[in-house]
Amino acid sequence: MSEKASAGGELAAFRAALRGQYDIQRELGRGGMGIVLLARDVRLDRAVALKVLPPHLAVDGDTRERFLREARMAAQLSHPNIVPVYRADEIGGCAFFAMGYVEGETLGDRIRDRGTLAAADTVRILREVAWALAYAHARGIVHRDIKPDNILLDRQSGRAVVTDFGIARADFNPALTQDGLVLGTVHYMSPEQATGDALDGRSDLYALGCIAYLALSGRLPFEGTSPQAVLVAHATREAPPLRSVAPNVPAALAAVIDRCLRKQPDQRYATGEELADAIGKAAEEQNRAADQQTGAAVLSGDAAMAVWRRAAELQAEAAARLESRVRANDTQALTPVSTSPANTSGSGGLPTDGFRLRDVEAAAVEAGISQRYVALALDELRAHPDGVALAAVVSPRTERLATRVFGVTQWSHAVSRTYRMPPRTVLQALGRTLQGAPWLLTLEDTLGGHPLDGGTLVFRLPPMTDAGYRWQWTRYGVYAPEIRVTLAAVPGDPQACEVTMTVDLRNGLSPNLWGYGIVSSGGAGIAGLIAGAIAKKALLLTGAAIAGPAVAVAGATGIALLMSAGAIYRWEVRKTSDELRAALAAIEGAMRALDIFGDNPPPPPPPTASGDGGAFLAIVS
Repeated sequence: MSEKASAGGELAAFRAALRGQYDIQRELGRGGMGIVLLARDVRLDRAVALKVLPPHLAVDGDTRERFLREARMAAQLSHPNIVPVYRADEIGGCAFFAMGYVEGETLGDRIRDRGTLAAADTVRILREVAWALAYAHARGIVHRDIKPDNILLDRQSGRAVVTDFGIARADFNPALTQDGLVLGTVHYMSPEQATGDALDGRSDLYALGCIAYLALSGRLPFEGTSPQAVLVAHATREAPPLRSVAPNVPAALAAVIDRCLRKQPDQRYATGEELADAIGKAAEEQNRAADQQTGAAVLSGDAAMAVWRRAAELQAEAAARLESRVRANDTQALTPVSTSPANTSGSGGLPTDGFRLRDVEAAAVEAGISQRYVALALDELRAHPDGVALAAVVSPRTERLATRVFGVTQWSHAVSRTYRMPPRTVLQALGRTLQGAPWLLTLEDTLGGHPLDGGTLVFRLPPMTDAGYRWQWTRYGVYAPEIRVTLAAVPGDPQACEVTMTVDLRNGLSPNLWGYGIVSSGGAGIAGLIAGAIAKKALLLTGAAIAGPAVAVAGATGIALLMSAGAIYRWEVRKTSDELRAALAAIEGAMRALDIFGDNPPPPPPPTASGDGGAFLAIVS
């Protein structure tokens, strides 16, 4: 029997055993001691994650008892950064426990997909995990298997949540495992766990240090060709200092991680709380150093207002799809940064009406603006330090005039498509498709972080080069110079991804208004001349008598042309939508090729007459 058929049979057996209490939807993953399923609690009508003991293990009474007892032990823990266990039971020969379902990804997935993490992100995750471990350790429970795949990252809040206390053991309970059995993942094992010595909470802190090492440097403290070699290295060798393999990591933070990896437990931090405090102090020290070295951490009053305005604008555009409101009118949370005259002189001085960057972010979030859009606005400001990018592309007067002429109030246009593929696969297909012929987009920038974390890809449109040009209406109809692309996971379905392509219509308002104005004026003038010529020839009128009908015809023609401008402009926007949809369809075609052939085909060669020299950028390898 194939592995797929076997898994299907197990799923059917679980559904039959738990029918009436849990509606099992699909498998989330599996490991040596359990299969994790997404289900709905029928009685409470909520999503849960069920960890079920595989049938070949459930037949053993001792294994089944250990599985359920450890689940009930984990159910004693109630902490915001620990996945709650709701129930541990056995029904119809099916041993299982029900946990809270976290919509998101594991830290392991994030590192594998994005590579190293920013120091700020790592600090936040480490502190939350350290708090969770401190809570468990205070209750006599050691996790014993802290690794990236046991740390979940909630998609909505970004909160880190520790899961799978499946091999945890309370100090006050007798061991339910065989003596000498090594439990845990070798790359994150403390020296005392590798040698089978007694453990306490400091063993989990060592594992957390290994995770931080990987997240910040992209490599593990110890690697080897066999598990035994890795265990020996943990037990006998000192880990290379973090900054020796990742020099850009802040020194204070690296010192904290290096201390976590000390061989002797009493040389590490005594508790998770002490570790969390040390990480927080290291982050504060880094922030102070950054504030002293550069003015980038302080914004002028005008720049701060521009950030709030732009972030609110970005969120308002998204609100058309997400039905959310923007409330960006509360600035009371800010404390102005007072600076002395000596500090404000010269190019390195700070503005006297400055606001700390952290306060700008906090005030925007408090006012109801998503942190994602604040990050996008700040990225735009960093890309254009003079603040030009944050200023309105067109004046309010031009927008009002365009609204009257074109009958349009939304100045961005978006098209979305959902793909039945994981976000990572979609990103790979997107990068190869959009940057290859015939689309020929050039990646300019990423705003707001990695695209798999909600960041925005900014692509520049190519000039028209040949008859196969695909962007004529986007570039020369609505005059959009770039396209922004975002990826978003579909809630409840990690195997699906929504891609949204957005163009900013404001860049084209003034050119279109001038164009339609010239056409209307020219058309009116030509119509007036023709009307006058006809009147003179037909009725032999004098010049003064000709002026009346000529002006009337010219006025009527100009008004008619202006009235048609809105319909023509909206038609151009629809043609732009067609071009965006065609690009999204091409991405799906690339993923179908990946599914059939097992790899992305190489991108077609660029046209020989390309005005950009045929240069392409690769988003992902």
